[in-house]
Amino acid sequence: MLRIFFGTDDLDRTRVAERPDMSMELSLSVHGLVSGRCDPRFQVWRNRLRASWNPRTALLFDLYTATAIPEFLTVRRDPGATESATAETPSEPLRDHLRSVGGVRQLSAFARGVAAGDQRARKLLGNVTADYQTRAIDPYRRQIETIVTTEHGRRRRISEPDQVLGSLHPALSWRRPVLSFPLAGGCRHDVRLDGRGLLLQPCVFGPRRPVIARFEDPRQQPVLLYPARISGPLQPEAEPTPSRTLTALLGQTRAAALEAIATHGPCSTKDLAAVLDISTASASEHATVLAESGLTSKERDGRTVTHLPTALGRALLAGRLPAAAAAGPE
Repeated sequence: MLRIFFGTDDLDRTRVAERPDMSMELSLSVHGLVSGRCDPRFQVWRNRLRASWNPRTALLFDLYTATAIPEFLTVRRDPGATESATAETPSEPLRDHLRSVGGVRQLSAFARGVAAGDQRARKLLGNVTADYQTRAIDPYRRQIETIVTTEHGRRRRISEPDQVLGSLHPALSWRRPVLSFPLAGGCRHDVRLDGRGLLLQPCVFGPRRPVIARFEDPRQQPVLLYPARISGPLQPEAEPTPSRTLTALLGQTRAAALEAIATHGPCSTKDLAAVLDISTASASEHATVLAESGLTSKERDGRTVTHLPTALGRALLAGRLPAAAAAGPE
């Protein structure tokens, strides 16, 4: 049994995540493969993944047990950034996690290399993670985002925290000030929030039961992962992406920023950062360059700046010239 103890301020600091945690979605999706879960809603996903399977992906299985899920696989919008971020994960969380895996079974040579900080093993970890992202996460990214934002909207309409916590999942029991649910193998563990609050994270690839993450570090807000409501099978969507020419011209992240502003705009810099999985400072830099190039425009409402595509920006995404430019000089 896991018991989560809420202090005086913790209910006020508890919220439902507005967007998916793509890093956890990736980790949980691999865990589903490791555990052999057969959910008909993911049959299309499994079939497509099997058809494009990269044998090196199985290296990720070495990082899992039935209950141990790595929290250091880092997903970014750009797979190249995913590769770098995962390879450069700080050593301490890697060693701590693989120590727990090693307590269950013998570590593979790859896992031992990752734990020891071997640069070749770390680089391979980043490469395999990025490759898996392009096959298992990116084709479904928009549907995952829709599922999680819809779940957030459903929960946001419930004003009382007690009602939110009491209705999250049948396995959860909420009796102030304790939220509890059974753990595998009859284990018992207590988590005291101590003013950190709790992030309630809806997940698409999560198991049928809630999972607690990021609770051991007192500097981090614990995360309760729970299965989001999925109305139908997970299907890949042909998401419009910038052309190779535009990507070569602007760079992959900046081209993705232009596409995101055109798709989700008007959007704030914070929204843009969330969509692209980059820092707010980086999103601001990309948005500034796009605006100075005439591809987007800015609108200010109080302290908030929102970004919109211009006619030129939309035309470049569509692979054509705007009408005025196409007509040529008079």
